[in-house]
Amino acid sequence: MGNQNYVNQNQPGSKMREVSLPRLLLLTFRRWRSMLLVGLILAMLLAGMKVIREYRNRGVSNVAQEEYLAAMEIYNSSVEAYSTSIEKFQTKIDSKQKYFNESLLMQLDPHNECVSSVTFVARTPGLENADKADASSASAVNASNAAHACTDFILNGISYDKIAEKYDVPEQSIRELVTVVADQYHFSSVFKVQARSMDMKMSSEIMDVIQKALEDNRDHLVKTIGEYELNVVSRSEEVVVDTALLQQQTELQNSIATLQKNLQTSQTALKELIKPSVAAGASMKTIIKHGIKYGIVGMAGGIFLMILLYAIHILMTGKILTDDEINIAYGLRNLITMPAGNRRGKSRFPLDRLVDKLVNDAPDMSVSAAYDVLAARVENYAVPANVSSVIVAGTIEPTRLSSFTNTLNKHAKKDNSPVSYEASSNLTEDASAIRRLRQADACIVVEEIGASSFRDVSEEVEMILSSGKPILGTVYL
Repeated sequence: MGNQNYVNQNQPGSKMREVSLPRLLLLTFRRWRSMLLVGLILAMLLAGMKVIREYRNRGVSNVAQEEYLAAMEIYNSSVEAYSTSIEKFQTKIDSKQKYFNESLLMQLDPHNECVSSVTFVARTPGLENADKADASSASAVNASNAAHACTDFILNGISYDKIAEKYDVPEQSIRELVTVVADQYHFSSVFKVQARSMDMKMSSEIMDVIQKALEDNRDHLVKTIGEYELNVVSRSEEVVVDTALLQQQTELQNSIATLQKNLQTSQTALKELIKPSVAAGASMKTIIKHGIKYGIVGMAGGIFLMILLYAIHILMTGKILTDDEINIAYGLRNLITMPAGNRRGKSRFPLDRLVDKLVNDAPDMSVSAAYDVLAARVENYAVPANVSSVIVAGTIEPTRLSSFTNTLNKHAKKDNSPVSYEASSNLTEDASAIRRLRQADACIVVEEIGASSFRDVSEEVEMILSSGKPILGTVYL
């Protein structure tokens, strides 16, 4: 009759249990009031200690002040160094960029350069009669000196202001367009002058200025270097590819790009410098914030501690955690798990009802309906077996067991049930309860999850089964 699997072991409470950790944690939440109380106490203690300690130490220490001053000195030095570097890089960039933009030489197309060239030869008296094999003769040296003096005059002595004014450019920009090619290491009197520009007309005009200046200043040069003759060997105008100029322009652009990169690096480093915070004591806002943090930690710690203690207490006392522990151990059926409203004290606080519902896993119905269902189920199992007298046994408080039994009798009589119920607690210790058990036809066991001891209930079930009385099922509150 639902307990055919029972074998009397003569060792009550020796049945193996499987503890449900989620159900164990849920049972601890029945003590949520004490959890919150301990959490609040611990939160106030930790928060109070933190606030008091920081309030007492809110002043600035000498060490912190010294560290701040040292950090500020390093910060100021870094700012000054980066600012100086930025200024120098910017000055160089501006200067080089201005030269690149304004210089006619830098604006020339190296692959399409218009060049006017004149080759000169300098002669001095007696050069015709000098020994051709002796390149170091006085006449040869004098001719070479005259050639060098003329090239120096071309590069540094000629004024290009008129032509510069004509083309509205600086004189230096015109001077850069003039080059002289001469043998600097031998006694040569031949040298070549080139005037470069964007168009051949300008190149020719510059060369005309050079030739005219050499003629106009001949007397002055003769007084300086002695008698000489300067003859034109050849003159030509052509468009050439100037690889040397291309390299010169490229080097200048690369130089500007490198300076700009260094400038950007210094500017980024300056922006990324973090100014040290002023050494100051903790403000009240900071102190309160730290107090709140410690309060939260204390609250969480207090609740966790109480959960742990209650879980240990439940395990140490061997409380029933679920409504199937006894049923599985002894092959019993569960008649019903009563709704939370039937718990001791009938707590009506919403959180209490929620916890009870989660712990008991009771059906979603009223207490009255649950009694009607219970009476019907007992009757369904009792009538076919000719059972009319049922003992309601349990290890819960006798008054509560009696109240439960009386209510169950009322619902049974209301439905004209042939089954009657009698409360009988302390079956393992009360002789009169044991005698009532012998007179009854069957039993139901009523226990409370999280309150009834697994060992005590096991002893009770062992005694009932040993007496030969069938157990119709179990009811959990």
